[in-house]
Amino acid sequence: MTFQKSNLIHATVSIFISLWMYYDSMNKDFGLLIPFLFGVVLLSLNNGIILDNIQQRNAALGVTLLLLVFIVYMIFDFARHDDVELTAWFGVMACTSFLSIVVFLWAKMKKSY
Repeated sequence: MTFQKSNLIHATVSIFISLWMYYDSMNKDFGLLIPFLFGVVLLSLNNGIILDNIQQRNAALGVTLLLLVFIVYMIFDFARHDDVELTAWFGVMACTSFLSIVVFLWAKMKKSY
């Protein structure tokens, strides 16, 4: 798997799950749409990753790290309030975020040799 594919999967999962959580919730909280905004930014950076643009690849990694920090914060917040469903959805987004970071680091190590 390449970083471009993992970034595309991560962006689409973030977009669709955050929209699903927003429309499924009783309280329409803007915090549920923040992963949607990060997903749109990651999707826009995907073309630069295909063309092997170093700045856009590093920007995508930075956005992914910021999104992972936000998702982990939201997981702890919803777990504290015993909201299992939203905690599970944010867990799925955290897994794709972590997978994207691991694939990036693996591709970078593979390229350095």
